[in-house]
Amino acid sequence: MMNYTKSECYRVTHTKGIYLTTGILTILVLLLNVLDSLFGGIYATNSFSYSNLVGYPMMYGVMGVNIAYVLYEGSRKNGNLKNTVASGISRVEIFAGECIVSIAAATVSMIWVISVWVISAEMLLEKTGPVSLSDFLMEVPAMYLIAVACLISSIVFLDFLGNLIAAGITWIAIWFFLPTAFKLLGFRFNMLAGIAMWFPENFLEVNRLHVNLSECITAWDSSAGLARCILSGAGLAAVFSLLGVLLLRKKDLS
Repeated sequence: MMNYTKSECYRVTHTKGIYLTTGILTILVLLLNVLDSLFGGIYATNSFSYSNLVGYPMMYGVMGVNIAYVLYEGSRKNGNLKNTVASGISRVEIFAGECIVSIAAATVSMIWVISVWVISAEMLLEKTGPVSLSDFLMEVPAMYLIAVACLISSIVFLDFLGNLIAAGITWIAIWFFLPTAFKLLGFRFNMLAGIAMWFPENFLEVNRLHVNLSECITAWDSSAGLARCILSGAGLAAVFSLLGVLLLRKKDLS
């Protein structure tokens, strides 16, 4: 597996996918802050800029999934996956290697984009408003493991289903529709209400409306809230990792 992971690291760093994705995100962030500083009026503040991400924390997960699909969806079209399996590497080993490389690539991309966001916002925009730099930066450790879980689950679905559209629909259903179903059932069954509030989409939604021009109350403001973010992400990452091993091992044997 180590040789496969090393070869994937080489492939990823020598192809344009990750660079193109990171470049597009960088340009979008710079455009956001430059246009805001020129034409934003009362919104030309770093608070408004930061609120675009602080108010929608699941964007971390969406971006993680996007990078995973950019890196690995094409391998199913050009036959690389079949060649790798034919060479004697199991699907579980491929899955593990893909997760490691994708997480590493997404982490480097995230650090770069967040750095550009902070530097440009602090240089170009007025430093005022309820959403502070600390709110923005604390979102990173709060959402990191949730984003990792999102990324791992997307690779599980892509590897098992073998189709980008089917994998994408399944990912959306698991991360957004299933939590909503648990939340609605929780109104009738108290036990499910407790479970529902461990889904990121549900406990993050509680604070979503409190990130605006007059206040900023995030899910990671308190130690208990930050712990819930981290524990939820770690637990879901473990669940999807185990699911990937079980499904892909079964696929190897079939």
